[in-house]
Amino acid sequence: MKVQLVVLFWMAEVAACAQDGSINLEKISFNGLGLISTREEIIKSFGKPDFVDANYECGAFTNDQPGAPYYFLDYKTFNYIGSDKEKFTLHKIAFDAKGFLELRYADKKLSGLTTRAEFIEMFGDAARNHFRESPDADSILLYSQDTDDGVIFTFRGDKLIGFQYWTPC
Repeated sequence: MKVQLVVLFWMAEVAACAQDGSINLEKISFNGLGLISTREEIIKSFGKPDFVDANYECGAFTNDQPGAPYYFLDYKTFNYIGSDKEKFTLHKIAFDAKGFLELRYADKKLSGLTTRAEFIEMFGDAARNHFRESPDADSILLYSQDTDDGVIFTFRGDKLIGFQYWTPC
């Protein structure tokens, strides 16, 4: 019975992952930097950040991981997470309504001016199906093509307002 339940939960999880599609995280860039960058590259590009402890309870950035302790390089409207032993990952962006902050996915620009329809056009059937099946959804998780992490895009009304890197617990 336990084996059947485990298989059932595993199948449900696989089905949920397939619903939201996938994304190539290597195609993400922000202000000329990749999704993952060194602390030095980030500070050179954006200036001195606030350093904030990251107290994750689960996932890739918990302080029981080999790369710990983890902390944020915080720039108020966006931040990176990493440690002195590892590189830093773009963690969150709060897009502004005027479109000054831009995230790139390959040759596509994503900003606070990006509409839900434009986002669906960029990411195709996975995004279209997600929002069609869940019309009240304000976010979508796109899983990495190559790893078990992903990114969450969040909307308020018709406009993109947020980006967040995601890891499973």
